[in-house]
Amino acid sequence: MMKNVKKTIAFLMLVLLTIAPISISAASVGEVYDDAGLLTETQIEELNAQIATLKEKTGWDIFAVTTSNAQGKSAMAYADDFYDALTAEDSNGILVLIDMDNREIYLSTCGKAIRYLTDSRIDSILDDGFDYVSGGDYAGCLSVMLRGVEHYYEAGIPQNQYNYDVETGTISKYRSLTWTEVVPVLLLAIGAGAAIYFGVTKSYSIKGGRYDYPYMKYGKVELTAREDQFLRESVTHHRIQTDSGHSTSRSSSSGRSSTHHSSSGRSHGGGGRKF
Repeated sequence: MMKNVKKTIAFLMLVLLTIAPISISAASVGEVYDDAGLLTETQIEELNAQIATLKEKTGWDIFAVTTSNAQGKSAMAYADDFYDALTAEDSNGILVLIDMDNREIYLSTCGKAIRYLTDSRIDSILDDGFDYVSGGDYAGCLSVMLRGVEHYYEAGIPQNQYNYDVETGTISKYRSLTWTEVVPVLLLAIGAGAAIYFGVTKSYSIKGGRYDYPYMKYGKVELTAREDQFLRESVTHHRIQTDSGHSTSRSSSSGRSSTHHSSSGRSHGGGGRKF
């Protein structure tokens, strides 16, 4: 009797060990986590292919997630925590979420992606996603949001971009040199170099002839050290008043990226739209 019981227990354990990996892989395929069961296998494959292309182009971590159980969290908190659990501390990237529990689509950004995806750009992406999710096209919603991310990555970081921490009021401005700034400086440097060259040449000229200075012998220059410094951003503290009744606390500035901290303490940008 005991022998048969032991055999039965061993058989059940073997079955559980066989089934467990399947149930885990069914919820997660590549970078797509369809925990809500909203997608077909074909749709998951297509989304994974789209994400792979976008990852190669951007170098970012990118995920598409659906859930029907947000574990008591808001869509923002769920998306941020999900992203943090899958990535390293210094990660750059995004996560697009369809939250059936809170009935909300959400786009979470982290690292460099915060600079590219400003509040106004995220609003535009959510507008496109809303049209699909409200019609029950969940794969289309995730796909169009990913296409929006790709579009704005190709557009580059806006010149007036800045991060605004809604919790501390800290502003971090993005700074990059444009061609309109580089060209005048370059022309000025060329002009100054030419003036120095002709000035030195003239000073060594002799009336009726020309003095040949042995520059090869005495013109040796030794560089002992070199240090290049370039400042790309500045940080200031300034509290910006916002409409407390607006769930996303958006600013009228097209260059603003509102940021907050997840439960792990990492800085995230993002935005959501109820459906």
